[in-house]
Amino acid sequence: MKAQIIEKIRDIATIINEETRQCRDYGTGHSLYHSEVHLIVAIFNHRDANASELAQALDITNGAVTQVADKLSKKGLIERYRIKGNKKDTFFRLTEQGERIYWGHEKHHNKMNTKVMEYLEDLEEDQVKLIVTFLDKVIEGFALN
Repeated sequence: MKAQIIEKIRDIATIINEETRQCRDYGTGHSLYHSEVHLIVAIFNHRDANASELAQALDITNGAVTQVADKLSKKGLIERYRIKGNKKDTFFRLTEQGERIYWGHEKHHNKMNTKVMEYLEDLEEDQVKLIVTFLDKVIEGFALN
């Protein structure tokens, strides 16, 4: 039975790896990679952020933000702008289509999480704590590699 748990963890890792490699359309006709969608989410969650702040939020380089932002800008999903009196920094905001992608991405995650959330609702607090402790150990195991 314990070996089955390890096998299930591997199955989850495989599913997550496949999920992050797929392009997905979130309702605008644009097929987006994981990195593109996550920059859109970061821009939504960090209003008036510059490239450095977005890089820090995503734990990526400024150059990576710039590369992905260029792609999203060409697709009409984000806009660059400057603030009067600040010639150094470029800031980002979502276009209307960019916001539609954000909400489509949220809907996608909610759909993925529904069954798990329904299951967790029926658990006692000590059962939830046990699962959280177990998942912390799984994360620690992955972090060692």
